Amino acid sequence: MSSSNEATAPEESQSGPATGPSGLRRYLNLLSAPGALRLSVAALLARLPSGMTALLLVSSVARATGSYAQAGTAAACYAVGVGVSGPVRGRAVDRRGARRVLLIAGCGQAVGFLALLAALAFHLPRPLILAVALAIGLLLPPVSPVMRTMWRRSLPEDELRAAAFAMESVVVDMVYIVGPSLVTLLLLLSTPAVALGVNAVLLAGGCLVLASAPTIRDWPTTAAAERHWLGPLRTAGVRWMLPIGLLATGSISGIEVALLASAGARGHSDLGGLLVAVFSVGGVCGGLLYGSRNWRGTTAQHLRLLLLLLASGYFIASLLHGLWWLVLLFLVTGLALAPMMTAQFTAMEQVAPEESMTESFAWLNALGQAGGALAASAVGLLITNNGPDRAFLIPTAMAALAATLTFPLRTGPERP
Repeated sequence: MSSSNEATAPEESQSGPATGPSGLRRYLNLLSAPGALRLSVAALLARLPSGMTALLLVSSVARATGSYAQAGTAAACYAVGVGVSGPVRGRAVDRRGARRVLLIAGCGQAVGFLALLAALAFHLPRPLILAVALAIGLLLPPVSPVMRTMWRRSLPEDELRAAAFAMESVVVDMVYIVGPSLVTLLLLLSTPAVALGVNAVLLAGGCLVLASAPTIRDWPTTAAAERHWLGPLRTAGVRWMLPIGLLATGSISGIEVALLASAGARGHSDLGGLLVAVFSVGGVCGGLLYGSRNWRGTTAQHLRLLLLLLASGYFIASLLHGLWWLVLLFLVTGLALAPMMTAQFTAMEQVAPEESMTESFAWLNALGQAGGALAASAVGLLITNNGPDRAFLIPTAMAALAATLTFPLRTGPERP
C-alpha cells in the first residue's frame, strides 16, 4: 500500500531471520535495559484496573440498585467512553506529551471511581450513575499506546522491540486474567466499595510512577507546523489497518460470548469462565514464544497466518459437542491469540507516521473496541435464534476476512 503523504513501508521480504538473542535471554535483556523493569511494573499496575472495571461496574451497580439491567447499561456507557475517547487521548499524547496525559487521565479516572462509590452509597439518580460510568471510560489512561510508542522509540534493536511488543500483548492477556480474579477475591473478603477504592489506588499509583519515569517525562511532542487535522488517518497504511483491527480484535469478544453460551447450553455455565481463561492462558504462552525469537517472512504474513489459525480453531469449535474438547481446543487455539495481537500492533508501527505513533495505536485500540461490541451483539442475537454452536461462525468469518485484508498490506521486518 502506498500514498504520497505516508511513511514508506519496506518491500515484502522473504529473507531469513536476523541473528540475535533468543528465548528467555531476549526478555532478560529487555528488562535489564535502564528503567525498563520499573516502567513495566508501573504500566502493569496502571493497566490492572482496566481488567477489573467492567466486572466491578456490574457487581457494584447491581448490588446497589438491585438491577442487572442498570448494571449492564453502566458497563455499556463505560465501553462507549473508552472507544470514543481513545484516539483523542492518543493525539493528546503525541501533541502534549505522555506525562501530562497520564497524570490527568490517571488521577481523573481514580476520582471517577470514588465518585461512583459516593453515587452508589447515597443512592443518587440513575442518569448520574450512568454519567459517572461514561466519564470513567472517557478518562481511561492511554497506557498501552504510550508503552508501545515508548518501546518503539527507546529500543534500537529489532529483537528487543519484538520482545517488548510481545510482552505488551502478554501483559494485556494477564490483566484480563488477574483483574477479574482480584475483583472476585476482594468481593469475597470485603465489599464493592473497598474494591472500588483499591481499583482507584492501583490506577493512580501506577500512573504516577509511570509518569515520573525519565523516558515518559522527556516525551517528544509534535510541532504545530507538523500537525494535520486527520492525524495518522491521512496515511493509507493506517487506514487499511483499522478494519483489520476491527475484525481481528472484535472476533475475540465474539468468541468469548460464544464460549460462555456454549458452556451454559451444555449444563456447565459455571465453567464458562474456565473456557475463556484457558484461551487467555494459551495466549500468554504463545505470546512469550512469539517474542522470544525471529521468524521468517514479513509482519503482514505473520498476521495473516495467525488469523487463519484462529479462524480454524473457531470453526472447529462449531463442530464439537464435548465441553472438555472445547477446553483442549482453545488451549491450543489460544497459542495464536497474543502473537496475533503482537503482529497487529507491529504492522501498525511499520505503516504509521512517526509523529502520530501513539494516536495510531489508539485508533487500533478504538476500532478493536468497536469490533468487540459489534461481535458480541451479533453473537448474542445468533445464540438467541439458533443456539450457541452456530455462534462460532461469526468470529470465524471475522478472523478469516481480517486475514484476507492483510494481502495488500505492505510491511517488513523493520521500519525504514
